[in-house]
Amino acid sequence: MMENPGFAALINWFKPIGKVGVIGIGGLVGLTLASDAMAQQSTVSAKYKISYLGLSVGTMNNTLTASKTRYAVSGGAKSNSVVSIITDARAKFSSSGTIAGDRVIPDSHDLSYRSSKRKGKLKIAFSGGAIEKMSSKPKVKYKRDAIPVEKQHMQNVQDPVSSLIFPVKRQHIGKGDRVCNRVLPIFDGRVRMNLELFYKSTSTVQVKGFSGQVFNCAVRYRPIAGIRPHKKNVKFMMANRDIEVTMARIGDSNAYGLFGFSMATNKGRTSAQAIQFESR
Repeated sequence: MMENPGFAALINWFKPIGKVGVIGIGGLVGLTLASDAMAQQSTVSAKYKISYLGLSVGTMNNTLTASKTRYAVSGGAKSNSVVSIITDARAKFSSSGTIAGDRVIPDSHDLSYRSSKRKGKLKIAFSGGAIEKMSSKPKVKYKRDAIPVEKQHMQNVQDPVSSLIFPVKRQHIGKGDRVCNRVLPIFDGRVRMNLELFYKSTSTVQVKGFSGQVFNCAVRYRPIAGIRPHKKNVKFMMANRDIEVTMARIGDSNAYGLFGFSMATNKGRTSAQAIQFESR
């Protein structure tokens, strides 16, 4: 989707493996909701450093908001000054919806992105966990050898940004297996996939605004529709055993949000690390 594979990885958990080759991780900034549903909410402002092949390629500045019954995420990402010499890549994104136990049920998802050569927008409206309406510019087109996306693939799904919120029941706070062990049914506007996550380990970290426990989750990519199964990058991602996300608690809420990720791709390693994760 973007020319620079490191920054494409950043853009792509919200188009998460749509053109596969990289998963990326979306982020979350600046959403303020005044509804009663967000009463007693917890909000974290986060900033991440994005790296590719060990070199810094961009940043995300994010805010994660969660209450007992609602969540909202929105944000912005951009390539840094060095990468911008090659391609000036930027993205904005937002999602919101309901928290039901240990899962999210999205209401809406918006994504816009541009680089020196490409730009696009995606809007998805949900109803009861199903995609009710979607618009994409440019229009999504599939090759003849792609596995068709059918109506059933639009049911009981999450958008990629919503999938960055991991709710747990109150009694399961602080339990890594309860945070990590889940299957995320994602449709990113092009590809229907499951991301299977498993608890891997617990770490103690300290960055601006946060000092405490985080959980590291292994990730497996399981494409269902919209992909071309014979493509090398698809096969690589399906076999990839070197994908990990790190989750940290959002304030004193029942939800965990993205703290970082690391992933091998067929182009090299991409990673992100929070340098700020501050409650407000």
